[in-house]
Amino acid sequence: MKKLLIAPLAVVALALAGLVPSASGAAAVRSDDMTTVAATAKCKSLTALSNVNVRKSASTKSTILRLWYKGTKGCDIKGVDGGSYKNACGIKSYHYWRKVNYRGTVGYVPNVCVKYS
Repeated sequence: MKKLLIAPLAVVALALAGLVPSASGAAAVRSDDMTTVAATAKCKSLTALSNVNVRKSASTKSTILRLWYKGTKGCDIKGVDGGSYKNACGIKSYHYWRKVNYRGTVGYVPNVCVKYS
């Protein structure tokens, strides 16, 4: 009897949190996250050329969200013009960044530190 009550309660809890299971097994996403979901659905695969910091905004002064490891793949969302960076991935100075999704973290990396794969 207790097992029969757990499943409906779990669904209610997920619904209240804004996450409802679908028939495919994926969770529904809140509307404020739809831009990221739509962008990553059309993923253009990128590979990191070296270990690189994924940042909150397109600036070297921005908060580091996580480290993207050399040789691993992520998704390109779009290119952006941002703050200049120096000595990144062998390039003396540049200012173009990529907005990326790396293992669920959406942030910015220097354009010269990734390549399409």
